[in-house]
Amino acid sequence: MEQISENKNSLMKRSEMVFETDSNLNFDDARKQVAEKVGKDESVVDVYNVKGGFGNQKFIVSARIYESKEDKEVMKNMELSKKKKKEIAEAKVKAEEDAKAPKEEESTGEDKKEDTDNSNEETKGGESESEEKSDAAPVEEVKEEAPVEDKKEDTPVEDKTEDKPVEEKTE
Repeated sequence: MEQISENKNSLMKRSEMVFETDSNLNFDDARKQVAEKVGKDESVVDVYNVKGGFGNQKFIVSARIYESKEDKEVMKNMELSKKKKKEIAEAKVKAEEDAKAPKEEESTGEDKKEDTDNSNEETKGGESESEEKSDAAPVEEVKEEAPVEDKKEDTPVEDKTEDKPVEEKTE
């Protein structure tokens, strides 16, 4: 693997390098080779393009080498579309809600047990909750109707054209 060019981008806190290699590499292998060549950790290397020409045994590998892993994460986050950013934010919110939900269920679970014990004592005549629910209106079942068959008329259709007199326009 030979280095063709290098550009320092101090604003983005990275170096943009282009390499030429004789073998076709996938992105993971290219990241490993670039990291070895530059002498940096793989976590700060971003290989974004591996390109080869038809019938050519030379391949061009384009990579960005960041100063730190945090800088790489910041830049990757900036490259995301609005839709992806929204999906990630929703996933984080959902994960936080899921983390809080078991704690709430444990605390409310004990309260529910106490409520059910008290409600059984308060019911009149020893009726349980299931018997009280049986007084509710029954759910009607939906019956499917048989498909209606199309009836064809046996009478032939006649072509009726009416003769109308043509009116002449006068000016």
